[in-house]
Amino acid sequence: MKRKILLQLVLPLLGLIALFSMLAFAPNSAQRHPALLEMSVILREADSSILSTTRQGMEQAAADLNVELRFLSPTADNSAEEQIQLLQREVEAGASAILLIPADRTSMADAVSAAAAKSSLVTLETDMTAQGARGCISVDNAAVGQILGQAALNGVSAGGTVLLLDSAGGDNGIREQLEAAAALLEAEDRQVLICRRTENLSADLTAALSSSPVQAIVAFEASALERAVEVAQSSDRFPLLYGTGSTSAIAAGLEENDVTAIVAHNAFSAGYLAVQHTAALARNQLASPLSSLPFTVIRQETMYLPDNQKLLFPVV
Repeated sequence: MKRKILLQLVLPLLGLIALFSMLAFAPNSAQRHPALLEMSVILREADSSILSTTRQGMEQAAADLNVELRFLSPTADNSAEEQIQLLQREVEAGASAILLIPADRTSMADAVSAAAAKSSLVTLETDMTAQGARGCISVDNAAVGQILGQAALNGVSAGGTVLLLDSAGGDNGIREQLEAAAALLEAEDRQVLICRRTENLSADLTAALSSSPVQAIVAFEASALERAVEVAQSSDRFPLLYGTGSTSAIAAGLEENDVTAIVAHNAFSAGYLAVQHTAALARNQLASPLSSLPFTVIRQETMYLPDNQKLLFPVV
């Protein structure tokens, strides 16, 4: 009888001890399920579909990390003035996390510094850490420009003409790539022409091809390379085409040998990392140090290598 009473007392006590141990040593539920974080993403182009794969990476990170994304686009592409207004509005509304793709580093410097003092601000594509941003998710833009310049150099003989597309305008990562490519080509006795950004890139390209003996075109944005393919296909003189990006249209251009070579990086991973890093900063968590995103050169003969297929034909 005493034994039965003892078991009735001891067994519940052991159960309470086990439950206490589970609660005491279980991971903090707030860490596993952090509070919802709102994050503003300020793009530099009105058409956000251009960044579809990057956006998919952002949205996946947001789902994994309990982040609500708010995508904001200027009404005009690459409008630093509108981006400044959007940035100031988000800060005034109390945004604690901001991702920014700057259109122009110089004109946006003061606005970024002011915003970074009140919010966890991280940039993509263009490094503004000197202006107060907490990090930058980007390839090494100078290295990409040099790689593209070298590719064009190999396809155009000395004295030949290479047309570089300044499709973004402004002081940004795209301009860094262009300047690095131009410096390399000019040092090796190639004539460099620069097509500046206007409202009609296709018309500008058509005019440039009809007025100059262009042997190669280098584009530093996926959208610009797509336009270059369209224009070149309708031109009497089909120049060699080089550029960045890994859209379906660019992959088709590689396959049909309309595009000679591209530089590509994992845009999905870049988007994921951008949200992950910004969220960690906003939540005062330890964020991993950032380094330049890896990239690779892809040509027709290498486009179906396993790693390159993942870049050209991402399955999300």
